[in-house]
Amino acid sequence: MGVRITVAMCDDEADCRKDIERMCKTFFREKKNEGFLIEKLDIQVYSSGKDLIESDNEFDILLLDIEMPEQDGISVKNYFERKRKQTRIIFLTSHKERMLEAFGKNVVSFLLKPLHMDTFREVMDKTLLDLRGLILEVEENGEIFLLPVKQIKYIEAQDKYTLAVLETGNYLFRRTMKFWEDILPREDFARIHKSYLVHLEYFEKKGEEILLSDSKIIKISRLRKKEIMEKYKAFLRRKAKGV
Repeated sequence: MGVRITVAMCDDEADCRKDIERMCKTFFREKKNEGFLIEKLDIQVYSSGKDLIESDNEFDILLLDIEMPEQDGISVKNYFERKRKQTRIIFLTSHKERMLEAFGKNVVSFLLKPLHMDTFREVMDKTLLDLRGLILEVEENGEIFLLPVKQIKYIEAQDKYTLAVLETGNYLFRRTMKFWEDILPREDFARIHKSYLVHLEYFEKKGEEILLSDSKIIKISRLRKKEIMEKYKAFLRRKAKGV
């Protein structure tokens, strides 16, 4: 089982859209030849920031032109930072001077036009590494499952099994909660309850409860409350520093 990747590109120039799409297909074809397991690749093309936002689709990577009429790349970036926080943005521009205003927490890199395949490949490699983060290989009944850590929302204990809830779907394993606590990055996950291990990226506190991304509400363990909140604050500080 491989990973699913959705890429969007947004540029008002038709020739640029064709170049970006061609380079993107070439890059991922090369990655598959290198052994990178991709279960599904979805490339979506947009000619305006307005169309991109109105699509209301989720993307892993967004190749975004800065200079566009009506709604430029900066305003699109601001929208994604508020509404679609997991999207990695690569800005495209013909003007170096606009890079300073284009920085943001979702922005991973910049590409200067005209685009060149070697530079495109380097930036996409960097973005893909950031997107993948750590990928766990978990065996179940002789099948290997590849689980990108950044896509794991939470782990839920269910009798003799545990349910791994990811952005891409749910997977049931005959594993213990201790197994997950041992292999997942301790600084990014918190055991908020005996039955829940939550990725702090998907953590939303509501009083004495945690609202998970699928609207499930879990009461925080009273004994672990202080530890959980300290870990969450440390997580936010690391994010603010870009670590």
